Amino acid sequence: MKTIAIVGACGLVGDKLVDLLSDRLPNINVRLFGNSSVGTRVIFRNRPTIIESCERLLNGGIDYALFMATNDVAKEYIPKLVRQGVTCIDNSSAFRLDRDVPLVVPCINGELIKGKKLIANPNCSTIQVVIAINALMEMQPTKMTAVTYQAVSGAGKAGITDLTQQRCYGKLQCFSHPIYDNLIPCIGKVEEDGFTDEEHKLVYESRKILRLPRLKVNSFCARIPITVGHGVFVNLHLKEKVNLAKIRDLLRNAPNVLLFDDAENGIYPMPIMLRNTKYVGVGRITKDPTANAINFFVVADNLLRGASYNALEILTEALKYNGGHCNE
Repeated sequence: MKTIAIVGACGLVGDKLVDLLSDRLPNINVRLFGNSSVGTRVIFRNRPTIIESCERLLNGGIDYALFMATNDVAKEYIPKLVRQGVTCIDNSSAFRLDRDVPLVVPCINGELIKGKKLIANPNCSTIQVVIAINALMEMQPTKMTAVTYQAVSGAGKAGITDLTQQRCYGKLQCFSHPIYDNLIPCIGKVEEDGFTDEEHKLVYESRKILRLPRLKVNSFCARIPITVGHGVFVNLHLKEKVNLAKIRDLLRNAPNVLLFDDAENGIYPMPIMLRNTKYVGVGRITKDPTANAINFFVVADNLLRGASYNALEILTEALKYNGGHCNE
């Protein structure tokens, strides 16, 4: 029986992944690891399970390791595990842009998983955007502007805690300003070019996943006061002439996409509609009157579709390639 390690099992994404593995892969042995949560008892498959120290990862007995942890944890343990022959799936940004590390959304480029011992899980906003754009590849995208409206859970449990602090600066754990009844137009570290590392993720990860190295990408990321569900406004320039009927058909027939595009009747994608689902909602599709381009809005559950479910899909494919068993 294969043994899978979940690293960062007590975080928001790790917790979602634990539930997914319990439901989808009931016949695979799972061990849970963490740092600050070591020794914590959690209920897994109706039994109490102890969170182990990350140091025990290197003691052997693990076939796959899913890292839902920080860049530092990933950099410390993943290279060592790979040398031991462990297949690692990493949700951090530590290895995403490495030339030899596939950055995978399985419904787009899942074939890249075969034979790899390290597979990177993309940024949450990137995943939902590229799933939508991949449905439109025959329209030949040339340029994208993406403006994100990201939920506080993208910053972890501390982000949700800060949302409850209302306007109090003194008690904030995560954000530099109160997020309650507010909007923070900056996510991540500001780089030399004035863009943040979060905005750079959308630029470089989208190009890599879609295999469009010349795609022009402009991005802007903002934090909004909701718990779960990222929204992204996308302006997409196309080489093919805009045909809204065809674009709607392509999106309607795309895997993992739900079309909500009847604004006159109040039908458009919203976080409350996509929470706890694996789907990407797309709607408010209009032609850009200034260019051969379209506008649309994309919504997905950042903890599930944007992280844990994509990691599960990568694991499922890796098990198939390696002769493992999957009960999905």
